[in-house]
Amino acid sequence: MAINKIERVLRDQVTQLTQKLSKITQAEEIYPLRSLYTGKESELQKALGLLKDLPKEERPTAGSLINATKRELEQAISEKLTKLLSEELAAQDAVRDIDVTAPFHVNMPDVPKLPRVGSLHPLQHEINRMLTIFTTMGFTPFEGREVDSDYYVFDSLNMPKEHPARQNWDTFRTEDNLIPTPHTSNMQVRVMRKMKTAPLRAVIYGRVSRNEAIDAVHGHTFYQIEGLYIDKGVSISNMIATINAFVEAFFGRKVTGKVQPGYFPFVEPGIEYMGQCPFCEGAGCGSCKHTGWLELVGAGMIHPSVLREGGFDPAVYSGFAWGLGLDRMVMQRNGIQDIRSLFSSDIRFLSSAV
Repeated sequence: MAINKIERVLRDQVTQLTQKLSKITQAEEIYPLRSLYTGKESELQKALGLLKDLPKEERPTAGSLINATKRELEQAISEKLTKLLSEELAAQDAVRDIDVTAPFHVNMPDVPKLPRVGSLHPLQHEINRMLTIFTTMGFTPFEGREVDSDYYVFDSLNMPKEHPARQNWDTFRTEDNLIPTPHTSNMQVRVMRKMKTAPLRAVIYGRVSRNEAIDAVHGHTFYQIEGLYIDKGVSISNMIATINAFVEAFFGRKVTGKVQPGYFPFVEPGIEYMGQCPFCEGAGCGSCKHTGWLELVGAGMIHPSVLREGGFDPAVYSGFAWGLGLDRMVMQRNGIQDIRSLFSSDIRFLSSAV
């Protein structure tokens, strides 16, 4: 008979709570019900005390019934409370006399003038300019990922586990075994698989991290812009012409540049596009390490292995990719001699650099 008594008590509790909740109109009236129906002195807890009087074979069934009823009561209380709180907040918002976005209170006797409107960070300003240039050249923009898997960062780019380049680019890891991306090239295979068909024209932008010593022209965290072009019959001359067109559009003038061989595992052959240092005009200074030149773009013809990973047959298609450090381009265009200035908190510098 004890289990029947428990069932009756539990049904009564659900019925009583449902009736009371239907009559409540304010959230504060619900809080006492939580203690009354699920607290230490509730009928629910008393029902638990009756379990010891039941035969052993009936105790699991009764215990499950009590737990299910407790969840039902708690859910009913929670749903009603959420509904009433939402209604009360909506009512408060309807009569609120304060604009929380205003830099003053409406009851102030003298309303001050609005502060000066802020400006874009120099890096964001130049990202926008670069994307505009590439868009007019027919490239589709993609935002990069700040953390990614080994496959997209290394394996898909022709860098197996034993490759020496991984020692410099493999930094710390998250609990999910993801690493900060050392280059925007981790997006190359993703973009190929997404766009699927040629001609493929894409520009990728994002923040990357390196194990680098910081100096006037190097940082451990910086921004990159990467281009990707795939079609039939693409040559290295197409690549150099495209880079030249972009660099001159970015600086708005004729740029003295030169090309020299460079090594990157995911291109073959690889080049480095160098621009004459604007600070010393090629004479040599600290910003260019007294060489007279600054490396602007690393580029090359996409390696056949990378094309295959992206779903393109290297016997039919060829392409080129390039990546540039956005921070250095911003330095050159705006006459900034130290890359660390871009990450300072000097508002006067950041607002005047664009």
